[in-house]
Amino acid sequence: MSVYPRNLSAFLNRLSGYNKNNVKMNVLGASEANQGDTIQVDLPTNSIVDLSSLAWAFDVVYADPTEGGQKTSPPIQCEGLISRLAIEVNGQTLCNLTNYNQLFHALLYMTATEDYQLQRAVAQSNSSSSAGGAAIDITAADAAGTRTQSHVIDTWVGFLGSAKPNFLDTSLLGNVRITITLAGSEVIALDDAACVRTYQIKNQHFSMDVVSISDGIYDAMIDQRLASGAPIEVPFKNYFSFQTSNATDMTHNFNFHVASQSVDRLWVVPRAASANTVAAGVKVGVAGHPVVTDDNPVFRFAACGGQQFQFQINNTLYPNWTSTQAVDWWQHTKLAVGDQGNMLSGSFPMFMDHYTNNFFVYACSLEHQTDGDERFISGIDTRGAAASCYFKSTSSATQVGNTVTVFAECTSSLRIMANKVLEIVQ
Repeated sequence: MSVYPRNLSAFLNRLSGYNKNNVKMNVLGASEANQGDTIQVDLPTNSIVDLSSLAWAFDVVYADPTEGGQKTSPPIQCEGLISRLAIEVNGQTLCNLTNYNQLFHALLYMTATEDYQLQRAVAQSNSSSSAGGAAIDITAADAAGTRTQSHVIDTWVGFLGSAKPNFLDTSLLGNVRITITLAGSEVIALDDAACVRTYQIKNQHFSMDVVSISDGIYDAMIDQRLASGAPIEVPFKNYFSFQTSNATDMTHNFNFHVASQSVDRLWVVPRAASANTVAAGVKVGVAGHPVVTDDNPVFRFAACGGQQFQFQINNTLYPNWTSTQAVDWWQHTKLAVGDQGNMLSGSFPMFMDHYTNNFFVYACSLEHQTDGDERFISGIDTRGAAASCYFKSTSSATQVGNTVTVFAECTSSLRIMANKVLEIVQ
C-alpha cells in the first residue's frame, strides 16, 4: 500500500525528458506493388520504437473481372493479402512466418470479440455499408473507385505483435527490416473461370510511435546492464507452419518436426481442396454482424468430415483422449487460447455449424497459461534433436478432399548484447 497521498502520485510517477511522436516510413524501392511482390521497410534507426504502434496504410486496386455479369470477391480481411512476413535484425533472420494469412485468420476466428469484429469493419475489412455490412464484390465494368479499397493494418502476428517489451531501442540492434510478401491471385474468389482476378497495392506507407528519453537515466541503465555482460532478452511468439498435400479424406497421420526452446501451442487449420477453385462466397451468420455475413471460400476453414483430432510429440499424445463430438473440439480449442469460462472472450462462430463449416480451427495448449503479461517460457523444449511430431485424425462418413496446415506456436528469444551482438534462440 502506498504511503504517499494520491494527489501527489502525478509528481512521483513523472517521466522526465520524455517525448513521443508518430513518424511516417516510406517503403524501400517502388511505392507500388503487384500480387506476389515483396514490400520492404526499415524501422527508424537509433530510436526507441513502439512495435505495438506499427501500422501499414495502403490502397488496393482490384482488377476489372471483364467477364460480363460475373464477379470476383476480395478476401474479407485485408490481412489475407499477406502471404509471408519476415523480419531481419542486423542481417540475421529473426522470424519468417509463412502462410501468414491463414495463421492470422485462425487466430482471428478463435479470439476476436464481437466489438472487435465490428471495429475491424472500418479499416481492415472489405465490407460495405450500402450492402448492410456484407463483403464487397467486384463486378464487370465497376469504376476504378469502386474497385479501390483503403486499409490500415495495425494488428500483427509474431514478433511485431508479441515482443516483450514492445519498446525496442534500435541503436542496440542495428538495422531492422520488415519484408512482406504479397499473396497471389488465389486469395480472390471468383464465380467464373474466365474472370480476371489480380490486384495492385498503391499509395502505401508505414508509421509507428518513436520515443525519446533525454534525462540520461535510460541510457545509463542500458549501458550498465550491457557492460555487466548480462544480455537484454526479448521473448516473442514465433510460428512454424507445415502443410499436408491434397488428401481424399481427413484420415491423417501427418509427421512434422519442430526444434524450439518452448513449443507452446499446436494449431490445425483444414481447408477443403476446392478452396482455390471457382466458387462464389456463401452467406453465413445473421443480420447485423457485418464481418461474418459473407464467407470467402479461400479462407473458409472446415472440419472436412474429420474427427478424433490429436497431436503426438515423441511418444506422448496431446490431449490423451479423442472425441467425435464437435462441442469437445470447440471446448478444447477455447481452453487452449485461455478463453474457457471467460465472459469477455470472443470468436467468429455464432453457431456450431459456423465452427465446423466456416471457421474451423483446432488447437492444443502445451504451456503454462496466466491471465497477465508474465513472460513464462514453459512449453515443451525440443532443442538438440527436433521432436518427431504428428497430427492425427480420422474421417467420419463424410469424405472431403482437403489440405491441412499445422502451425507450431513457440516462444523464441532475441538476446541483445553489447556492440550490437545478437543471439536468436528459437
